[in-house]
Amino acid sequence: MQKKFNLQLAYLRKKKGITQQTLAEVLGTSYQNISKWENGITMPDLTTLLVLSEYFGVTTDQLLGLTSIQEDGYLEEKTDTDEFWNEKLPYLIRQQKISWNEDYFEFLIKNVWGIKEPVDVLDLGCGYGYIGLSLLQYLPEGSTYTGVDFSANLLQYGEKLFREKQLSAAFIQADILSYQSSKRYDITMCQGVLRHQGTSEPILKKMMELTKKNGLIVSMDINREIELDGIYIEGMNYQKLCNRNGSRKHWLAEYENGDRDYAAAMRSAHRMHQLGIRNIEVRLNDKVSFFSPDQADYEENINNMMEFNSLWYKEPEQDVIERLMNHGMTRIEALAYYQRGQEINDFLKDNPKTTVTWLRGKLITFGRK
Repeated sequence: MQKKFNLQLAYLRKKKGITQQTLAEVLGTSYQNISKWENGITMPDLTTLLVLSEYFGVTTDQLLGLTSIQEDGYLEEKTDTDEFWNEKLPYLIRQQKISWNEDYFEFLIKNVWGIKEPVDVLDLGCGYGYIGLSLLQYLPEGSTYTGVDFSANLLQYGEKLFREKQLSAAFIQADILSYQSSKRYDITMCQGVLRHQGTSEPILKKMMELTKKNGLIVSMDINREIELDGIYIEGMNYQKLCNRNGSRKHWLAEYENGDRDYAAAMRSAHRMHQLGIRNIEVRLNDKVSFFSPDQADYEENINNMMEFNSLWYKEPEQDVIERLMNHGMTRIEALAYYQRGQEINDFLKDNPKTTVTWLRGKLITFGRK
């Protein structure tokens, strides 16, 4: 209990921008006592706890670290805004690199979808157009690609990339739910979009609206449960690696607050079926990464794996704990989750020659309008 309290006192004091001496003067005590409380050497008495609670404008449970300090209720991640994604270009480039085997697109086009004639493709939430770049090299000549996204930065990079590769594409800046077009497409798709919506029905309805009769509707998303179970690090206990430490509470809080759907990939086929989409199938992306120290990009890939799975953070520990608690975890669960990431990170640093297998669990769900 002392450790939890100390974390909150130091956090609240620094957040308020005051020194230990200033707080000591408010309480009529010494800065040495403040230091002892913050370092868990001693604890303030009940009366002082009440004064501290009133001074910082928090409850005693918040002060003691039993509940989240956030005062405005659930704080959205805002992953469905252009402000969030405008800064994510480097992240997206690194993520796509370890998300697909390029020949899988050829397999889908030729063996699964059986596309033999030119098609018009619409990519909603296209980012910088990675899917378009990958598809166009296998689609029949004369096929077109149109990408829609609300991030100007991502679209500008996509336009530049397509020009350099001498590929034709149309990029449109718009919110996909409000996007209107008189054209109907042979294939309408999205990648990593449904996961960042509170509910997928509006996006799927928009995809249906923009698709020709008998056209193909495709969603591609990663399932978080599979992704977390899909990490194996040689030398570490696999059961411990799969320990979620309150993650399900975190995901449920996001889902119930309309922020993100951690199981969008698993729900997609069911949502499509409910909307009347026909001939629905689900495929599992065949990409499984194996990282070994003899690979030139080994360190980069390890860092990507840690970042994409939120196993290490750039923010201070207290900020991470607060955010996780705000998203449904208890303090014990949040601290355990944070420490698990630190333990994995420390193990990888101490064992630079270890090998890693990573299955992300990207599902490709598709059907006909």
